[in-house]
Order: sequence, then C-alpha cells, then structure tokens
Amino acid sequence: MAGRPGVKNGRGAPGLGELGLRLLVGAAVILVALFALQRSRSIGLDARGALAGSSGTIRIAGLGGPVEILRDGRGIPHVYARQTAEIWFGVGFAHAEDRLAQMIALRRRAYGRAAELEGESALSADRLARLLEIEPAAREAAASLPASSRGVLVAYAAGVNARITRIRDDRAPTPSQLGEPIAAVAPWQPADSLAVVKLLSWCMAGTLETTLVLDELIQRLDSVPARPFFPGRASVDFGVAPSLPMLRSFESGSGRVPAPAIALGSTRSLCRGIGQPTGGAWVIGSGGSASGAPLLVADWQVAPSTPALFHELQVSGGGIDVLGATVPGSPIFWIGRTPYLAWAGLPAGAPIADLFIETLGEESGFYQSGRSRTRLVEREEILRYVDRGGTLREEKRVLRSTRHGPLIEWLAEEGPARGAPSVEVAPGGRPSGSVPSGEVRTGAATTEPRETAARSLAWTGARAGDGLSSMLALLRLEGAGGIASVLAAHHEPVLALVYADRSGQAGVQVAGWLPHRPLPTGLVPVEGRLASFDWRHRVAIDALPAMRLSPSTRPFLVMADQPWPREEGRGDVEFLWRPGDRTDQIEAALAARLRLRALDLREAAEMLADHGTRRAPTVVRALLALARRERPLDIEAEEIAGILERWDGDTGVNSSGAAAYHLVVDRLLENLLREPFGPELYGRYLNAPHVRPQDSIERLVLRADELRKPGGWTDESRVAAAARRSLREAWVALAHRLGPARDRWEWGELHRMRFVPFAPFGVMAEFLYKGLRTGGSAESLDAARHRPGLSLEVESASLYRVAMDLSANDRVLSSLAPGQSEEPAHPNFSDGIARFRGGRLALFTTDRLAVEEESVARLVLEPAR
Repeated sequence: MAGRPGVKNGRGAPGLGELGLRLLVGAAVILVALFALQRSRSIGLDARGALAGSSGTIRIAGLGGPVEILRDGRGIPHVYARQTAEIWFGVGFAHAEDRLAQMIALRRRAYGRAAELEGESALSADRLARLLEIEPAAREAAASLPASSRGVLVAYAAGVNARITRIRDDRAPTPSQLGEPIAAVAPWQPADSLAVVKLLSWCMAGTLETTLVLDELIQRLDSVPARPFFPGRASVDFGVAPSLPMLRSFESGSGRVPAPAIALGSTRSLCRGIGQPTGGAWVIGSGGSASGAPLLVADWQVAPSTPALFHELQVSGGGIDVLGATVPGSPIFWIGRTPYLAWAGLPAGAPIADLFIETLGEESGFYQSGRSRTRLVEREEILRYVDRGGTLREEKRVLRSTRHGPLIEWLAEEGPARGAPSVEVAPGGRPSGSVPSGEVRTGAATTEPRETAARSLAWTGARAGDGLSSMLALLRLEGAGGIASVLAAHHEPVLALVYADRSGQAGVQVAGWLPHRPLPTGLVPVEGRLASFDWRHRVAIDALPAMRLSPSTRPFLVMADQPWPREEGRGDVEFLWRPGDRTDQIEAALAARLRLRALDLREAAEMLADHGTRRAPTVVRALLALARRERPLDIEAEEIAGILERWDGDTGVNSSGAAAYHLVVDRLLENLLREPFGPELYGRYLNAPHVRPQDSIERLVLRADELRKPGGWTDESRVAAAARRSLREAWVALAHRLGPARDRWEWGELHRMRFVPFAPFGVMAEFLYKGLRTGGSAESLDAARHRPGLSLEVESASLYRVAMDLSANDRVLSSLAPGQSEEPAHPNFSDGIARFRGGRLALFTTDRLAVEEESVARLVLEPAR
C-alpha cells in the first residue's frame, strides 16, 4: 500500500519543517537548563559568601577592639574578644551573617508589618501583633533597661548594623531569603531584640484563642461537662458528669458574651516557624554520672522551619565564657554552659493572658470600670499589605483599650475596620490625612454601631520589665546558689530553668512575670467590672514552683510535662496542659538504666532517641475491651485490633502499631466529640493552641473502661460503639492512604515532617516539599508532635538537643536541625537533618586549640584607624 509522504509504518515521521521546529525547541530547552544551572551555581556562591564562611580581616569604624570569629565544620561561630562590648558586637555580627533574613522576618512579625511583604495572608498575624502592642512595649522596656543590659543591646545592634552596612556597600551578598531590597532594611535597634523576646513569649504561652474556645465549650455543654477538656486545676474527671445536657445555642440572658468573629488562626500565623514551643530536661546527679559530676540533658520542641529557630554559638572574653543556643535577634542564651554552671530555660506552660468581659456604655467611647464610667483609649493603627495584584494598600483601624488592655473585636477579619475602604499607597508615600501608628487619641468620635459588651486582653508582655537582664546575669554566676536571686526580677518569657553546677547542686526554678490573681480565672473570660480579677502585682519568685535535686531520695530530677507540685502558699498560679506522659517515660528510662550502672554523657544523650510510649498500650487494652464488649469485631476492625495487640508502644518510623493507634485516636475524636461539640466548635477546638485532644480522648477511654456504667462522656455503650467504628475506620484510612500492602503500613509514611520557611522568599531547598519520614510522638523522648484530629504531619519536634557534663568545659554534645545557615545552597543549611534522623548528637567543640585546629574559616574584625 502506497504510503503518504511523511508516513512510515503507519506512524508520522517528521518533515523538514517539523524537524526544524523540534530542533529549535530542543535548543531552547538546553539553553534554559544551562541558564538555570548557571543561576543555581551563582546562588550557591552567593549563599556561601552570605554565611560568613569567608576568612580575612574587616576594618569597622567605631569598633573598640579586635573581634575574632572562628567557624567549625557545623557552622558554629566561636567569638573571641577582650572586652564585653566587643563580645556582643561579635555576636550581633555573627547572627546577621548567618540569619539576617530571619531576624528581619522576626522583627516584622513582632511589629505587625509582615503583610507589607507577604501579602493579605499575613494580615491576621499583623493585627494580632498590633493588638499585643509589642512595638511600644519593647521600646518602653528598652528605655528602662539597666545601663549594663542596654550596653549589651547597643553593642549587639552595632554588630548587626555593621553587617547590614557591608551588604549595602556591596562588600557582602544580600541574603537570598530577605525578600526586600537591603536599602529598605532599617538599622537594628536595641528595642528590636526585646520585641523578638516578646514574640517568643506569646508563642510559648499566649492563650487568646484557647480561652475563647474553652468559653464556647462551656456555653455549649455547660460547665461540668466541659471541664474535662480544661487544663490543670480547672479540669475534672470525665466520670463526674452523670449525663450530657441537651445541647443549646447561646442565650443572650446567660450573662456571657458571644465570641467575636475574630481570626482564630492569628497566633498560628504570628508564630509561623516557631509554633507553640515546649521542651524537657533532666539532671543526673553526681552519684548516677560516670564522670562523678552532674549531667544535664535538654531539648526544645519547636516547629520545623528553615532556618532553625535556634542558633548555636560560643563566646569568650570580657569575663564571659559561655556556649549554647540563642535565637537570632537576641543575645540571650536559652540553653547555656559556663565553666561553673549549665542551664536550660524551657517554657513553663503558664498562661500569660486573661480576657476581661467589658461593659460598654450606651454613649460611644465609654466602658464601665467598677462603679465609674471611663473613657476608652483609642489609637489608630495603619496596616499595610500587598494585594494579589502587587499593589501596596493600607488598612486603617482604630484600636480601643480599657484599663485591662485592648478590645479583641479589633481582630475581626472584615476588611478595613469602620467600613473605610483600603487605600492604595505610592511607593514610600503616605496617603493624605493618615495618622502615624504611634499617635494616641482619647475620646475620638466614632461612627461604629453601639455595643453593649466586648472583651479586652491583658497579657504580661505589655507590663514593664525585661527578660534580658536576668538571663545575662546567669553568665556571671559561679554556682547555683544565686539562681533564685538572679531570676527574681525575670520578666518574660515564663521559664522553667533547669540547672546544675560543678559542685553537684541542681534543680528547677520557674521564673517570670505571672499575675497574682485573687480569684482564679479557670482560663475563661472574667468580668472586667469586678476588681477581684484584676492583676495587682506579680507572683513572687518564692511562690513559684521549684524543685531541688536530692541524691538521698532519687539520683535524678526531671522537668518535662508533669503537673507542678502543689505547696502551701503556691495556689494562685495557673498552668496549661501538663499530662505527665513524657515525664513518666523519662523517669522510667532513667530508673532502668541507673539500676544497671552510672551513665556517661553519650548514653545520657542517646536517651533522646527513644521512641517508646507508656500510656498508649494501656489505652489499647481498655479500648479493645470496650470494643469487644457486646459482640465480635468485623474483619477489618479485628485486623487493626491484632496490630494493636502486638504493639509494644514503640513509635519508630517502621512501626505499624503506631500508625494504627494514631489513626484510631483520630477517629475516636471524631466519633466521640464532633456531635456534642458541633462541627464548627469541634474544628476550633482541634486548632486551638496548646490544647491536648489526644490526652482528653485517652483519659475518656480509660475512665469508661474503669467505670463500665451508662451516662455522660463515659457511657459504656456509646464509647464501645465509637471504639468499634474507629477501629474499622482506621483500617479504611490505612488502606486508602498507604495502599493494600501491609508492609507499607508504617508510622513514618503518615508522620512526615516538612520544614516551613520563616518567610516565603528566595530559593527553597528540595526537602522543604518532601516530608521526612519521622518517628516519635508527643509522649516519647524522641518527641515529634502532630495535631490529632486534623493532621498526622509533624507540628513540632525536638529540633534542638543538648547534653552537658559538668566535669569538664569541653564535654558538650548537641544537635540542631536543619542547620546553622539560612542559605539553601550552603552546606550548613540542612546538615543537621542527618544527625536528627540518626538520633546522635555531635561534639560541640569548645577548647580554643581544638576550635582553631578544626575551624573552616577565621574572620577578624578590627577597628578602623
């Protein structure tokens, strides 16, 4: 059969024209690939230069004396100088070399200016930052600092600004993650460092959304049925309520105020890349240590982010010799080691905010303050944001405050407040008639609808005081004896400081500005007119929880998630959820090991890689007993039951039991709580910061199995039916997500970790988009927490780990993930991932000769003559 031209064996062969087109396309593809390769190489070279991997000498005007910065293979800077001012100058310079883009992002976030670069998605974070008034509070605190503390921040800021100047002068590359021209970056100020600390404080213990959700629970369920979901002393046992009440909608005569339509994700947006940090630490006394000196092991659990929240550092000179973990933007060592003392300052889990129900008068601009009518204080805030078309716009809002704090209705996501349209802003311009954000007005007339009630927010970050001076004082202590006096004036964040010294003294001290509440709030809004709930003064240091190591009774001390001990005179402090599971795990592991032998530093550090859990197997037994109470399980549910029966509580990446268990927990939450809560409130409960849904559902199952009675949350028939349904639904979920092959039913396949960038700018590393298979859980020593009921992806993990032996200065091991640098192409950007996955801590080299021998770069900063 004759073929058509260009046709061979029934398939079209390219003609000359088509062939030419294909060659042209192919050449274009090759050119694009070569361009991309060249650009990636260029980015890589810029990134390496941006980290201070460079060596040499830099002359800087205004520097009082020479500063030497040596960097080891992990990218850790070791800063040496003769005078204190030069030491802190070097710290600021090193921070800016490694993390300038992160520092600027943290400052923008704290001051409510992230949306200027990130767009409308960041507006909820900016609104919350302005509501918290972080910027004016930081500036006031900076002005009130003791001279020594202010000197530290001035020197630190000078070091940061020296690096910024070099970038502006084209003597150093601009960080690829910056997202704005270096010319637009304002100089670093001492107040900026305090603002970063205030931001961290809110992320650790801010409870705005949590309080609103818990209050809604009470409105929907009534007080007693809602209380099992509360933390600490406000909680009651699930078996207390004999029956669940008829669910009801809010009634205006109930005396409560409906929750405003605010953005309940504001804290999550503000704290992106930080999360709601937690952590744990333990001290092994001299008798349990192979070296004969105390061992201190600690971890910080934070959101997976690029770069890491923490930055490792060593400084020596001017009477200071310390190494440990800092957060770029602040010179505070949250975990530190000097020749005399080791400490880990960890979130204490104490709420730092209260909501007050305010009665607004009929006349606009007034509220009821006790027996008198008081004028609201008003301030206009101007928020700027980039819209989807790339145009910079402004949103004007009037922030109103009572004597307790600002009204949270200001957070409502309703576009520009007061019905005013958004205004387009010319680059660098200001619309006519705009008011500077710092201007304060009182009694200004408004056209908004009259209100009868609102909520105001009081939080400790708005109070006078600083969290810097006390942490700096730790650097000069020569033993643990002065801990309490040093921390007596500590302001923020509220920390549980775990410490040990060379002599063998060790303990835990909670410190920070916590309000003395004449009446407990129970973590719900309270009446603003009643002076009984006012914050009158702070709780004294001797009334805050403390523990001391007592070798005669126990050779170790643990601070993790256990409830704080109740003592006479210490009953006015409230705390968030502290179920104690991880503490039990640590104590059991330590007791088992110390029965065999004293531990050396490496053995103590490797405990942080333990995936075991203790409570989950107990819950499994109760769950299966309930599920099988009335009849045999169907075939799918029985298969999951079999997996759980063979499970020993290990949550390693290959564990099928961990995968099945956490899917069952997710389904139990849905089957037991969604209907009573209602769909909307159920979703807000799961999303609220700090809450522990898994802890609640596990306690409910255990109590139901113990009581075996009808009625209430623990109704035997209801819980048994939910258990059967949840087992089967877990089987369906596993088959759907991981396929029918049982060897793929592994925890690591579901429990993945993605590192979220602090700011969505610049070049991103490939592993950002691929989840890392991750073991562990909220209860295990290898902590990796997810959001039960919503997602199995890792929300926070033990991304900074450290172990210190007080017998010698150079006996320190640590692990930081993903790495020291913020530049994606730099070797120290993600080199910590392998150590994190392997569970092995690396030597933190501290000896000067060893650092010089192993250093990969040596930079000297000299005064310009």
